[in-house]
Amino acid sequence: MTTASPSSPETAALPEYRRLMSEVFGFDELRPAQEAVLTALETSDVFTVAPTGSGKSMSYVLPALRSGKVLVVSPHIALMQDQVEGLRANGVNAAFINSTLTASQKRQTYIDFRSGAVSLLYTSPESLANRRFVSGLASLGLNLLAIDEAHCVSEWGHTFRPDYLRLHEVREALGSPRTVALTATAAPLAREDIVRRLGLGDAQQIVNSVARDNLKFSVQKANSNQQKQEMLVQFVKARKGKSGIVYVGSRKRAEELAALLSDSGVKAQCYHAGLDSETRRNTQRAFMVDAVDVVVATNAFGLGVDKPDVRFVVHFDMPGRLEAYYQEAGRAGRDGEPAECELIYTRWSRNAPEYFISQDHPDDSTVRQFWHELLRRPHLDPELGFEQTDSSRDGQVMALRALQDSKLVAADGTTLLSDNPQAPINTAVITRHMNYELDMLTNMVEFATTGDCRLNVVLKYFGEHAVEPCGTCDNCAEAAWQRTHGRRNGKRRGTFSDGTPASKRIHIGDPEWPLFDALREWRKERAEEDGVPAFVIFHDRVLTELARKRPLNESELLAISGVGSVKRNRYGSDLVRVIREFD
Repeated sequence: MTTASPSSPETAALPEYRRLMSEVFGFDELRPAQEAVLTALETSDVFTVAPTGSGKSMSYVLPALRSGKVLVVSPHIALMQDQVEGLRANGVNAAFINSTLTASQKRQTYIDFRSGAVSLLYTSPESLANRRFVSGLASLGLNLLAIDEAHCVSEWGHTFRPDYLRLHEVREALGSPRTVALTATAAPLAREDIVRRLGLGDAQQIVNSVARDNLKFSVQKANSNQQKQEMLVQFVKARKGKSGIVYVGSRKRAEELAALLSDSGVKAQCYHAGLDSETRRNTQRAFMVDAVDVVVATNAFGLGVDKPDVRFVVHFDMPGRLEAYYQEAGRAGRDGEPAECELIYTRWSRNAPEYFISQDHPDDSTVRQFWHELLRRPHLDPELGFEQTDSSRDGQVMALRALQDSKLVAADGTTLLSDNPQAPINTAVITRHMNYELDMLTNMVEFATTGDCRLNVVLKYFGEHAVEPCGTCDNCAEAAWQRTHGRRNGKRRGTFSDGTPASKRIHIGDPEWPLFDALREWRKERAEEDGVPAFVIFHDRVLTELARKRPLNESELLAISGVGSVKRNRYGSDLVRVIREFD
């Protein structure tokens, strides 16, 4: 097991990858972390940890452009659909196979992948339970297998997915192709578990810092639920017109707070797993195309959101793990622009996560009862080996783990030793996991209550060394204020920023504003015409550079970072026309 540094020696493939990055996506250089992964993949499998917004996907997109036959496993249907939409806008022959397609659509997509008409295929881990599908892919001979959101395979991760447990066997059935496993967040224990469960013991490990300089972390402390709501409304209204996500711990609270914000003049909607699929799709789509500014949601929302310009994430309720908090907060500022991550904390914030931890870890008698239920059921759920409900899923997952550790239930849910209902059951795995979860909750509380740099608490959790204070979190800002003004006036309380941190953005009053605004209006109209989110056309940072450099012909457009040949050919004449009107 090796750990590679982000700086890697030049290989023969890198010039080709740089050319593709420039021609297709309009970026002249690869990031050091991207070069490290692409270089390592020339000779070995890779497991990499890199923060959200770092461009991890290029580690499999560029190989697909170079040689095709790349399969990506992703647990989030909405996310893979958004990613395919964005890649197609850049001229990449990408497609997906998941439960949203009809049988004939799946068959045609598979045929296109075999023929080479599709070079990059996304699929869900559930789809790989189909042995004929896997056998067909194996006969094709994949050039690369990419396992996205790899933390889902670990019981120590925060979003364990039982269907990921099959991926080791699936990989072998595919002929053990070159593999890259990717995740944005994984603590040291989870990283070890991921490598072991995916059979990547010989892979190069490329672990990047989780630090993201554009995120500002703050905690507001409230003394009542009423005060929490007032803080939320004040925070969101101060950022009127900006995209944001508010995370809550229950469906009822999502509905209540969405109504509260709407009554306060905010374009807000709620999102949770209890809503019908059409409502959820419509809410997500409205958020993606800026018809809704704020979504108030349980953690069911965001897993499939690839929206780059989320300017703030508020946690109204505290998650049970810093890992979950950091991934949810990390949905802000994917475009690299400044974004805010706010947690509203009370002295009872620990209570709800602690309760859910106890519910998710059944005692011995409950596991025994579950075992007897399994023996009585002739038909088992194909994903977990039992029927699941939202309220009991995690507890049943842990019960199944205990039974698997006792060799009473196989990894695929098949019952064993069914003639011995009194067989000993090993529940030590449940106790061990519950204690781990309680320790993780303590780390989360430490983040919320510390007076030190919050970024350093995050780095410590993920096994990194502390750095100089970040200078941007609320504690660092408070310390700087105290140094400047002295402590005789006491600590400032209840203050909020105006939501417009210093950035590279163009603002009203800047000389570039009229052109920037005209380009945004053109983008909005074109996005509506094409039926895609505005950022699929161009990110704001591309419009900013266009407004500042004002290219006057289509060849000059290629000097703009983020404008590749495909988008130049598709949108170039329109862009030049809009810019010339301001020349």
